[in-house]
Amino acid sequence: MKLHAQYKMSNKKYMVTLSLIKFKEDKAAIIYSPALDLSGYGNTFEDAKKSFSTTLQEFIKYTHNKRTLETCLIKMGWKIKQGKQKVNFVPPKETDLIKKNSLYTDIVNNKEYSVMRQNVEFAL
Repeated sequence: MKLHAQYKMSNKKYMVTLSLIKFKEDKAAIIYSPALDLSGYGNTFEDAKKSFSTTLQEFIKYTHNKRTLETCLIKMGWKIKQGKQKVNFVPPKETDLIKKNSLYTDIVNNKEYSVMRQNVEFAL
């Protein structure tokens, strides 16, 4: 599963690898990113994937417009490495996320779930 979120503002492209948690809550299929604290849901996991992509796109659009994307990511524990031609966003370690994120801890401790490592590309 590859996820893409594009918001046309300039020609910057960002690629990150995220752990996405896939689980069911009641009858809803949910895809959750603990590193971004974002989720998408639907009747099926395909619907949840589309919902997550939309959520991710709106998060990027909002934080880009407010010029807070990097600040938000840093507050969530991300590391940002500026190269000559590209910016690398490095998400927090899973062990740190489980310790700090109560929703993620609840999923790990109380739900049947699977973890997918996915490349997520977004363009600004």
